[in-house]
Amino acid sequence: MNLYLDTFLTLCFTTIFVPHFANSLPLHHSSSGRNDKKKLAPLQFEQSLHERDYRYVIGTDEVGRGSIAGPVLAVSCCIINNQAKNENVIIPDYKITKATDDKLFFPIQDVADSKTLTPQKRQKIYDEIILQSKYYRYAITQRSPAQIDETNIFKATMACFQESIQNLILHENLPQSQTYAIVDGKSTPKLVNGPTPIPCRPLVSADSLVYTVSVASIIAKQVRDNIMIEAHEKYPEYGFRENKGYLTKEHIESIHKHGPCPLHRMSFKALKYR
Repeated sequence: MNLYLDTFLTLCFTTIFVPHFANSLPLHHSSSGRNDKKKLAPLQFEQSLHERDYRYVIGTDEVGRGSIAGPVLAVSCCIINNQAKNENVIIPDYKITKATDDKLFFPIQDVADSKTLTPQKRQKIYDEIILQSKYYRYAITQRSPAQIDETNIFKATMACFQESIQNLILHENLPQSQTYAIVDGKSTPKLVNGPTPIPCRPLVSADSLVYTVSVASIIAKQVRDNIMIEAHEKYPEYGFRENKGYLTKEHIESIHKHGPCPLHRMSFKALKYR
């Protein structure tokens, strides 16, 4: 079994909940004036929290929640740098000690919600994130289809959120009093009773509003797509390379013809009683 499939058949976790902070966001509107086109300038949300003494802003997003096969996966990302230049944005110093690391950090161009990017653009940005790993630190967690079936997709997703945030904080030794997490969506994991009781709030469309969450969404999408492309090699009859485990007419027809495989989520409506 390959590396990705080996990885995603692991991990068990429980979930917890946290209070919501920072209700005011520095939003600006598009020239069209439509409220549904709200956007943030790159790092503007991070800067607003930095001004409130939250020097480490973690952005968290998931991918695969709505699919019927493969894992659900979450990424938490934080920018770690000595200084950043973007409309006077300053990102805190942390573990940057070499003289060669003293150059200014600039946000990657065209970072956006991963769903709005072409595969080629997303791959280019992902490659840039990897090249700039001294600035972009992230943690990836996932739950297998079997683990999703044992609980449910909501609990599995919250567990991934929780674990990725905790792992990033603990691995990078981020000072918890100065760390804040923003999670894409309507719900946050419980952190208050765990080892990293930091403030954490949900924000709908954070993957298009908050730079760090956008970065997390791109990493998550690339990693999970690779998992499903490799899964296609083992189970080519389901078209995982194209559908990435999501519900399509061809995917359902393949299940009718071949039956489900171990990567299918048997608790999902489309697969029950098969």
